[in-house]
Parts: sequence; structure tokens; C-alpha cells
Amino acid sequence: MMSSSVRMAIEGTGAHVGAPPAWLRRASDVRFVGISERNNCDTVLHLQAPLLGEAAEDVYSQSTFWDTKPSPEDTAINVFARVTREVRQGNPDSTLYDLHLLRHLSHTKRLFQHKLLSMEVPDNAETAEFDREVAVRAAELTQRTPSPRQVRVAGHLDMIRHSTRSFELLLEEGKAVRGVLEDADYLDTLRDLLGAKVVVVGKAVYRPSGSLLRIDAQAVAAGTGESKLFFRVPPPIEHRLATVRYRFGEQARRGVPGFFGTWPGEESDEELLGMLKEMRG
Repeated sequence: MMSSSVRMAIEGTGAHVGAPPAWLRRASDVRFVGISERNNCDTVLHLQAPLLGEAAEDVYSQSTFWDTKPSPEDTAINVFARVTREVRQGNPDSTLYDLHLLRHLSHTKRLFQHKLLSMEVPDNAETAEFDREVAVRAAELTQRTPSPRQVRVAGHLDMIRHSTRSFELLLEEGKAVRGVLEDADYLDTLRDLLGAKVVVVGKAVYRPSGSLLRIDAQAVAAGTGESKLFFRVPPPIEHRLATVRYRFGEQARRGVPGFFGTWPGEESDEELLGMLKEMRG
């Protein structure tokens, strides 16, 4: 999870497409070096992790790209602490995690099923609590996150970062859109098209709030003559809805009231169904 957290912060995606880059392997090389106890009998694990600025020197030598890029003095442990804190707060518009990372965090609930209650993860002068509540919140955010959808988006290629296969697309309305190439072979194409109008085909990835997080680009080409319909990113097809739970009272309710509750009007179920058919044409 530390590796995914670092990749999310620097590259803009928590998922691994192919082999992880060398800088990511170095940055997430967290090692256990010892154990001790505090006066209150808490167990302290001693970990060793490289500074991100040293492990990913090539990445940090370039200009800042994502606003989530950690300080070069941070480590993977610091980044994971911030992700943990943000998930606990349940921020639906966070740029620190995506669906892939949330799913990983939701599966950590089993760590706290027995004697382990919580862990304090250091973040410089602060700490973040990593416990069952974080896993529960991650599961809730996962349920709220819309599924990715296939899109075709046109705009001006405004920025490229070779080391992380990342780019920025500027739409006609002036909105900047993040993108990550799934295939590094398209980097040469990006270099040739920098500053020009392009069309990107890929998957739109959304935040739990439904706003766009990034585009996982499968192909990029010149966008001259592209329809204006594609100069915007379409919204998610649907939000994931929470599971509906039925409450059984003394008498089972049927029809529209049984599903939604008491209907405020006087129409019968048949009349309401007829209205819906008319709306659908």
C-alpha cells in the first residue's frame, strides 16, 4: 500500500500498469530494522525508508506536476500517513487516492480482528492513526466511487512528464485535465504533439464525489478537425448506490410505498407506472 500511495502522489495513479519503474521500487523500499516497547506497553516497530528526493531523483529534478507531489524530504511512510488521515476524514474530492488504492485499504480490516487495535504512522511532527475505522471508511468511499468509463476527449496538450508517463490536457473552457499513459510507447507521440490540439482515448477515472480524477490514456493522436462534442469530459454514467435495506413491519408494504416509503400523492401504483412509461416515450 505504501508503494501505491507513493505512486498516487507522484504519478497520479495508484495502479501498476506493467512493471513498476525503478524510482518507485527504490522509494517504497521500507525495511523493518528493530522493535521496542514504550512505558505503556505499546509495541514500536522501527522502520527505515529512503528520502523520496534521493530515491526518485530524476522525478524530482523536473518541475512540479501534480499538486500532491510530496516534499523530497518525505518518505513513503509519510505519504501513507497522509493517505490514511485523508481516508479517515472521508474526503470525497481527495487527490490522494483512487479506486484501486481505496480497495486495498478496505481489505485491511482483517488486520484488526484480533489483538491489534491500531497503529500510529508518523508524518514528520504528526502521526496518523491507522485502524479498523480507516478500512471501513475506505470501503464506504469505494462504494461511492463511480466506475471508470471509456471516453474520447480533445484539448491542447499543455504539459508532459516523461519519467511518470503523465501529461496535462487543457480543455477549451480552460480546465486542466490530468492524464496518465498506459503504454509508454506513446511518449514519442506526445513529444511531437506538445502544444498542439490532440484527442485522447482512454478511461475517465472519477473521485467518490463524481468529479474527474484523471484519464488513463490508451491512445493519443492529433486532434485537428475533432468535433466540439469531445472538448469536454463526460460525467460518470452512474454513482454507486448504497444497498437498499427493507424493514418489515407488522404488515408488508408493496408497490411504490414499499420501496420508497409513503408516497405523498394520491396516485395509485398503476397510475405512477403509466406516468413513467410516458416519460420514457
